[in-house]
Amino acid sequence: MTSTPMAQLWQPVLFRSMVTLLFGIITVFFGAPDTLGLCLNFGWYFLVLAGSHYWFVRRLALPRGDTKHLALLGAAALQAVAGVVIFISVNTVLAAWLGGAALLLMGAAELFAALTSARSQLRSDWLISGVLGLGTGLLLPFFINAGPHALLGVSGGGALMTGALWLLSALTLRHDVRTPKRK
Repeated sequence: MTSTPMAQLWQPVLFRSMVTLLFGIITVFFGAPDTLGLCLNFGWYFLVLAGSHYWFVRRLALPRGDTKHLALLGAAALQAVAGVVIFISVNTVLAAWLGGAALLLMGAAELFAALTSARSQLRSDWLISGVLGLGTGLLLPFFINAGPHALLGVSGGGALMTGALWLLSALTLRHDVRTPKRK
């Protein structure tokens, strides 16, 4: 294996994809969630997702003052705060608005990272994930009146698409860092 920074990115990317896919699968099979089920699921998801973003940004090894570093970590911090507040509050309206804001900000941070990283291997993944995060974050508050099941459905649909994207990205990163076989 090579010792480039990209060689160490596949692990946090894979972890993020697994967390995101797990959340998406839970939302598919959660038959009749109530407000408590919504808030518990949003809470753990945002907390673990924030941790995975932190791990990922640490592995990127960006300088502390770099704007990508600040944008990605700031969005991860908001996700962590949103996870705690939603977990404690057990309120559908707050879960929709705060969850939407957390997803929206992370999507914006990923779009910013993509647009400021012309040569990064992750540029296209950040673009797609950013658009999915923005879309999910914008849509979430419009489904408040439809209840917890609809909120989990919207966020779970976005999570399944994002999780599949990051799973492919992790496998690609893992494949690309392997040393070529000798002929």
